[in-house]
This record gives sequence, C-alpha cells and structure tokens, in this order.
Amino acid sequence: MPKKKSNYETLMNLIIGLYILKILQQEPAYGNKLAAEIKRRTQDSYTPNTNALYPLLRKMEERGYIVGEWDSPMTRGKRIFTITDVGIARVPALEIMLQERITEVERRMRILRTDLLRQ
Repeated sequence: MPKKKSNYETLMNLIIGLYILKILQQEPAYGNKLAAEIKRRTQDSYTPNTNALYPLLRKMEERGYIVGEWDSPMTRGKRIFTITDVGIARVPALEIMLQERITEVERRMRILRTDLLRQ
C-alpha cells in the first residue's frame, strides 16, 4: 500500500513544482542547477532535498510537464530539463492552488497571533 503524503509534503511538492516550471520557462536546467536557483530565489531559506527533487522531476516528466535529455547519452552526466507546452499551461492552475494554500496559512496565523500574542 503506497504511503499517503502529508499536507507538508503536498505543499512542498506544489511549491517546488511551481518553481521548477517557472525556472524552466526562462531556460533549460539540470537538477542541481534547479536546486541552486530555488535556494537563491528563496534567499537561502529553502534548499530542495535531492531525495525529493529528483522523484518530483521524474513525476513531472511522466505527466508531460517537462522533458529531460542527457547532456551526453554516453556518460549520462547531467539530465537537462525543458518545459513543455503542457507544463506552461499547468502554471496558472498551480499558481491558483498555491494562492489558496497561502491564504489559508495566513488565516491560521492571524488566529494564532490574535489568540496567543494578543496582536
């Protein structure tokens, strides 16, 4: 029986998936480059774990959002990912999903701030 993902894992996959698609809209990139760019854009507050990043990249490839090709098929050094038309079309829906999640987190934080900190 497959393990059910926690809300945190689902949220992080949404955030990282959206970052991947937005970065790839600018230029093709390989996994470590994507991780470094996400770290830079989040001002070092989040460094994607490669144990989570690469499975997510594979899942995004399976769903047709991105395609990956080896920079050298003989040595298989780096897999360069490119966004597809399906991936470009998916971005607005992911943005809406993330906005809904952020709005809910903000609502919960206001409740805690009011109740616990009397602010």
